[in-house]
Amino acid sequence: MQETHSMTFTVENIELTPNPRSVKFILDKTVIDSGSKTIQEGGFLEADAFAHNLFALDIIDMVYLRENFVSITLISADLWVIFKDKIKNIIEADLEKYADGEEEVSSSILDDFDMEKYPQLSDDEKIIIVEAVLDSSIRPALANDGGGLEVIEVEGPIVRIRYQGACGGCPSSTGGTLRVIENHLRSQLDPDIKVHTYN
Repeated sequence: MQETHSMTFTVENIELTPNPRSVKFILDKTVIDSGSKTIQEGGFLEADAFAHNLFALDIIDMVYLRENFVSITLISADLWVIFKDKIKNIIEADLEKYADGEEEVSSSILDDFDMEKYPQLSDDEKIIIVEAVLDSSIRPALANDGGGLEVIEVEGPIVRIRYQGACGGCPSSTGGTLRVIENHLRSQLDPDIKVHTYN
């Protein structure tokens, strides 16, 4: 009799992203209930067969999971031609549902927040508000392209972010996308905000 896993995933669709090194694999079920998860070389448990087998290929730069997709970034875009099916097979054979990912702030705190007060907040308080604004608007759009972003720190009007998934190393993330994020935070919170990427 064949042994069955508690839950296996089927790749329903494979989408290209704005980053030629990243491909987004859409799954038939939710892989992570809330938040997101980034896996990089050495950043996973030996017991995680999915991550172990992917990184054993020696071509994976980063894996990003959110909702019902896995976004995989290779060290070179040219490798997708050779490895796309193999990576799909590893996802379908070894991927297991992850517990909740890195925490994301509930956007409901914005309901009672007076945006005029943002400049007077401490840097730690500003991070919470910036996270909530990004959760409500920017992150869902980035997720459509197989990526995400993390707020590293807020220092006065400076917001430092790091891109995740397909957004990391994507040419548009350092230019156009960064301006969109900056303009959105300026319009929502403070016209003096400047957004920088953090590597």
